[in-house]
Amino acid sequence: MKDSQDLLFKFGLASEAQSGTSRGRRVAGVLAKWSACMDKSGYTGIKSPYDVVDGLGLQDDKGGARAVAAATADVRCKREVNLVGVWAAVEKAYQERLVEEHAQTLALYREQRDARFELAADLS
Repeated sequence: MKDSQDLLFKFGLASEAQSGTSRGRRVAGVLAKWSACMDKSGYTGIKSPYDVVDGLGLQDDKGGARAVAAATADVRCKREVNLVGVWAAVEKAYQERLVEEHAQTLALYREQRDARFELAADLS
């Protein structure tokens, strides 16, 4: 195909949005608030929800009483600081900016993807 687009292009954009989001100031701020809430709940030194299992040594007891208590605190703290809402809003903004910046490439990608699907359907 002329000017063929990499089928993984959109996944690269998604990865770029996720990466930008996690490095952003707003998400860093809300993560700091979440971490402080976890500290107050007795789970000190946990900087990110992704660190809870390893940080608390729960790898071998993900369904045990300690894990359930940590998960309960995690959810309470996420709600208290609106971690999910802020994270989602920031990532959405990154995604929208990337879609706008790459609109032509994404249109060509969609066109080529659809043509490939049609060809695959014809072959089956």
